[in-house]
Amino acid sequence: MKKIAVKILLIIFGSALAGIGLNLFLIPNNITPGGLSGLAMLISTISGGILPVGILTLVLNLPLFIIGYKVLGKNFTINSVLGTVAFSVFIDLMSFVDRYRDIILNMSNYGAEVDYILCAIFGGLLLGGGLGIIFRSGATTGGTDIVARLVQRKASWMTIGQLVLTLDACFLIVVFATYRSIIATLYTAIAIFVSSKVIDVVEEGVNYAKEIYIFTENPVDISRDILTDLQRGATLVKGTGMYTGSEVSILICVVHNRQIQALRTIVTRHDPKAFVVVKDVRTVHGLW
Repeated sequence: MKKIAVKILLIIFGSALAGIGLNLFLIPNNITPGGLSGLAMLISTISGGILPVGILTLVLNLPLFIIGYKVLGKNFTINSVLGTVAFSVFIDLMSFVDRYRDIILNMSNYGAEVDYILCAIFGGLLLGGGLGIIFRSGATTGGTDIVARLVQRKASWMTIGQLVLTLDACFLIVVFATYRSIIATLYTAIAIFVSSKVIDVVEEGVNYAKEIYIFTENPVDISRDILTDLQRGATLVKGTGMYTGSEVSILICVVHNRQIQALRTIVTRHDPKAFVVVKDVRTVHGLW
């Protein structure tokens, strides 16, 4: 029950955050967010605002729910319905922030003109942050999110954010055809790009650790100092250099960002000729 409650709270919070980003920065300035919510926004714009964006988003998602149920399973579809309904509801529920946009953004102190680039960036930031929180809870907001997860089953080397970005890039053609403006399309591209990158960061975690590969002739002394000085473990792997044909020792360890310089000092002290590879790590599970 606790896990279910946390998941629901994450979905609601993420939906509210995305709804604020849409209504505060994107929808009022005709900057399309991409996906089915973006398509819903275009239809709403063409209808003169008579058809609410949130309701249209939910209606457009119905066919994808059926496909998702057959391919991705019952549990995923339930999470998708929950995330999509919450997202759609909060798009319309948060529309009230548009009335107080001038007060919130304090635009009167900087003139009446709107900085569309800032709106695209921060709209994409809030939207991506909200969607990332929803994705991290295990749910989705439908639309290209469901399509992206279907495609990821065959293209596992791509992240959800990258797949959504690819699908939304095709959507830019629709935006250009609707507004007949390259500038409007470019603002949309900025918002889509920012939101996709933020989705990756929020869903997968912030780069707070480094994975280190140390190719060395002195693994014992280096690993001893890593254990004592950095309080980190290390794993020794034996390999073969394909050029020389000789055996090589490889130490593998994970450290905090702030420990990188200290680790380099340890390696240089015991083996100045060691070959070191440093990789970003987004998520680390377990005691380390």
